[in-house]
Amino acid sequence: MNFANFIPAILGILGLTAFQEKDGKKSLSDEERATLKGYGFSDKFLDDFAAALNDPAPAVEPSKDRQDAALKVILGNTVSQLTKTSEELEALKTKNATDAQAHAAAIKAKETEIAALNAKIKTLSELPESDPGKGAGQSGANPEAFNLDDTEQLGGMSGEFFSLDRPYNMRAKAALLAAQGQSLAVAVANRVDYKRLQDDLGAFYRLPWRDRLQSFLRELPTIETLFPLESGHQDLDTLVNIWLGEFSQADNTQDSDFDNVTKGSYEFDHETLRMYDVMFAYRFKNLKAIEKSWIGHLNKEGSNAVKLSFIEYLLAETAKKLHNEREQRRINGVRKDPNPNVPGRAMEAADGLYEYLRKKVEGHTDFTPNGGTSGKTVYQIKPFNLPRITPANIGEVFYLGTSMIPSVFRDTGTIVLYIPSFMLPWYHKYNEAHYGRNVDYEKNITYVKEFPGVRIKTISNADNHHRIFWTIEGNFHTYDHIAGEMLRFNLEQEDWSLKAWSEWKEGLAAEAVGFKYTDPADMDGSRQLVWCNDYDRPDSFFLEAGPDANPSALLHSSIVTVANSSVFEITDIVNAAVGQVISLKCGVDGDSGVTIKKNGKFSLLSAAWTPKKGEILRVMKRADCKFIEIERATAPGDSYEFPADETTPSVQGATVFVTNANTQATAITDLTDAVPGTVYTIHGAGADNASTIANAGNFVLSAAMTLKAGSFIKLVKAADGKFYEVERG
Repeated sequence: MNFANFIPAILGILGLTAFQEKDGKKSLSDEERATLKGYGFSDKFLDDFAAALNDPAPAVEPSKDRQDAALKVILGNTVSQLTKTSEELEALKTKNATDAQAHAAAIKAKETEIAALNAKIKTLSELPESDPGKGAGQSGANPEAFNLDDTEQLGGMSGEFFSLDRPYNMRAKAALLAAQGQSLAVAVANRVDYKRLQDDLGAFYRLPWRDRLQSFLRELPTIETLFPLESGHQDLDTLVNIWLGEFSQADNTQDSDFDNVTKGSYEFDHETLRMYDVMFAYRFKNLKAIEKSWIGHLNKEGSNAVKLSFIEYLLAETAKKLHNEREQRRINGVRKDPNPNVPGRAMEAADGLYEYLRKKVEGHTDFTPNGGTSGKTVYQIKPFNLPRITPANIGEVFYLGTSMIPSVFRDTGTIVLYIPSFMLPWYHKYNEAHYGRNVDYEKNITYVKEFPGVRIKTISNADNHHRIFWTIEGNFHTYDHIAGEMLRFNLEQEDWSLKAWSEWKEGLAAEAVGFKYTDPADMDGSRQLVWCNDYDRPDSFFLEAGPDANPSALLHSSIVTVANSSVFEITDIVNAAVGQVISLKCGVDGDSGVTIKKNGKFSLLSAAWTPKKGEILRVMKRADCKFIEIERATAPGDSYEFPADETTPSVQGATVFVTNANTQATAITDLTDAVPGTVYTIHGAGADNASTIANAGNFVLSAAMTLKAGSFIKLVKAADGKFYEVERG
């Protein structure tokens, strides 16, 4: 407590201009202490106050506001005493009506006490407010100023609640500056801001249990913690970058002409920001039926068909869902231009992080600074040829990739390795297995073990990706046009329904990726600021195809079909590269399934393909655009298939597998890439040359196993590296 704030008030109560000094120290006399105790001050307060009188440097300088507040506290306490005593007097007077003689002395005492309190209140009320140079209220200390120029706290006020990282404090500062004719750009208020304010103030409300409409939707963590949000951008905004050549050389001034020894180059390039238009549109109707079925007594609109209070609740939940969809889209989105009058999918509204990287690796059409297009396909990232990432080799892959980054960037201490979040436990387990403990782990911070200057950060919502990338911290940003625009809902009543919609722009991009090459063969990795491995999704992950359309291999070579309006005939695999193996997996069969006839681009198939759910067809595109059949397999459920004749198949990326129709006797001796503690299910296939597993070596079984069609075995890998039988059938 800063006792300096109480000095003016206490001097005024005592009628003094200064405290008496004894042996060179200020002190309170016994009479002064008795007087102050009569005003309600405790012995502890008076002891601490007396000690503070001789404090040469108070921790916080007194201020006018705090001095006035101290005076008001004393006045408030005295008024409270007066109120309490007055109530006691009235009670005594009432009782005195029946026994006046018994209470006359008590009434007289209370009247005397009230008179004394009134005298104290009069004394306190007449005290002057703290004003430099006026009366006893001046303590000699300068009041602290309200500093609008403070960049950390609102007005320079202390305390976390007044921090300018709170959006509501920034808006308060902007309003105060506006009154002085100054402007400050701040984000528009949105529900996230109010959530922060509610967290700061506390939830000062209660809701009866019977009135609750419970939603279990929870907001996903935002990627903005990794890639900060910038507002105020439009589509095709351009940022110019400069790439410098080599300049220095040995002194060559003797016997040389200046123009003959000049050296160096400046090459200008640009990054074009793509901002995608996104929207939310919904019509609320038939709300009376919802009222009768669900909301009942919550109806606050009477017989009105439009239940605005219920719609307000639904829009609050919709805001969470829009947030979650945007967070997933920022990672997994692939922009697809909409068809008029046809609703689109959330993941097709804008390009996400991994699609952005894919285009920089595999090529994209370049834009010119004026918003046009050059018509050329350019390449900006030369990927590292690294092994496929598994729990067994993840540390080696991180080391190899980081070592490939030019040291002029790697050794600056600003490079960060970004990985999908599921890989971080793999990396910790790898370090524990190889080094006995997690030597590079610190809470919320992880480093590449061999390069402690390169930090590791994780990306949420990226479980279907294996792409890792390195760049300068702060290079990537998320963008929008107007802050909070997504949650600016427009409402329009039309007859007995209510239309709700919002529109916004969003984007994600790096400020500098790399020099734009038209021929990828010219790239050497020296003029780029983003580096990555050479593949994204693993082959064991199947990307969904679109309904009622030929599948596309643009984004991935493993594709699973979805429900169609009727049986759909596949006549082509769009964007398949010559020599690329494409895996088609049947996701839905029957009347919503697919078929491929033995004609056209598929005339080289061994037979028509009308699959059941889980069956897989692998084909390769030939130079004449026809597809060669590589293999087809019948897989139980959603299992993945072991290659034919494979004795040490990989179980990376899945837990359910099926063997193949082998061409020779095949004994499985190990399951590579297995994770300890995970149960793996292996189904059998075929009869001749069916895969076998012996009760020996890496396997501890109840008996040897022959995996014929219809059979299965479940195995778990233990810490000793062996596989133990869990179940068979």
